[in-house]
Amino acid sequence: MHSGAGWLHRPAPKSKSGETMFKQFFEETKWLLIIVTTVIIILLGNVAYFVWEDGKLARENEGIPEWLWNPEVRELDVVLKGLEFKQLKENLYSLTGTVRQDDCEKIVPLLPIDKPFSVILESPGGSLFDGGCIAAHFKLRDVITVVRDTPVLDEDGNILYQPGLIPMADKNDEGEGYTICASSCSLIFLGGDLRYLIGNVFLGIHAPHTPEEVINTIGKRALESDAYRTAASLQLLLEKLGVTDPNLRLLFIQVPAASMYWLTPRDFESQPTLITLATHYKNFWGFNFENEFMDVIDSNEDRKIIMESEPPPTKPGLK
Repeated sequence: MHSGAGWLHRPAPKSKSGETMFKQFFEETKWLLIIVTTVIIILLGNVAYFVWEDGKLARENEGIPEWLWNPEVRELDVVLKGLEFKQLKENLYSLTGTVRQDDCEKIVPLLPIDKPFSVILESPGGSLFDGGCIAAHFKLRDVITVVRDTPVLDEDGNILYQPGLIPMADKNDEGEGYTICASSCSLIFLGGDLRYLIGNVFLGIHAPHTPEEVINTIGKRALESDAYRTAASLQLLLEKLGVTDPNLRLLFIQVPAASMYWLTPRDFESQPTLITLATHYKNFWGFNFENEFMDVIDSNEDRKIIMESEPPPTKPGLK
């Protein structure tokens, strides 16, 4: 029979080392750790992606004022005046400024009715309805539309029209600016029977944009229905303005509203119908071509002219 005090002489249990405890903890929680780590990596990846996407438009449009390509940014005061129709010479006019609501009602009564005339355009765009309305009225008349980067002078050498109304974000020299006809201005440009692009000018195209204040006041189904109606109406208008190629018409609803496609001769070889947006190109980024009765460019001779044209210089942010 053993003494009851024998338990005092039993050896104490060995304590687990830190390494052993860590291995045991890892074995018990490794799947939880894997899941948490995976979730964190996915979240960080998503954050990085959205940060990259948020800056993508800014990188693509480097050097161009943000209000021109970002509809969420308020326009500069220089373009808040709405369209101004001004006579420069006999049968020569300018139409400049932002296309504002009711501008069509304001401009159309000023248009000559019984004589052909030319209009120099310079506008970052604006109201789709008013731009399309003015374009339709141009089509009813004998109009030549022009976007040019050279000034118009009178007989005494005084400047009647100075291009470059859009200030350059990357230039500080007084008087320098972009000569732009974009968004709904491109529709007005298409209203001309003859259409001239002269010099280093910018013709911009993108899909219609629904103002934020409108989005917040109508339901999703109504918004969707309105988007379909707008797209269909725009396609019909483009056809009436003489854009015969359906793929070219689709460009006006496929380019994201928050972005802009800038017409460039670099694309004429791969997309020949783009050249039909104008009838006359005079040193348009080094490109010269004219055809008053052009519908679809597809002949080998036309392709040869396009391919042998001097390539335009690279401008920051213009694609």
